[in-house]
Amino acid sequence: MKPLVLLTLLGLLTLGLCRRATERSASAADSPSSEAFISKRASAELVRRHKRNYIHDSSVSGAVWDPLEAKREVCELNPDCDELADHIGFQDAYRRFYGPV
Repeated sequence: MKPLVLLTLLGLLTLGLCRRATERSASAADSPSSEAFISKRASAELVRRHKRNYIHDSSVSGAVWDPLEAKREVCELNPDCDELADHIGFQDAYRRFYGPV
């Protein structure tokens, strides 16, 4: 019984391998892997960036880099400075707590 099952499995394996070999011999244009590649021009169109939105220091495209943002965050972490900034503005509140901007 075991040799019969073994021969059947080997026959099925051989049939599967032969069928796979004939599929591989098809032309490259018919293969699904040829659809994965595009021309250099088409790929350049996909990755082209808009120059007006490109900022080196920003992680978010289109965001404007503010030189006082780090100081604004320091003032926001201090509840007194944050409260005063709501009343008199960020720069004046920062000056009162930490010195010149």
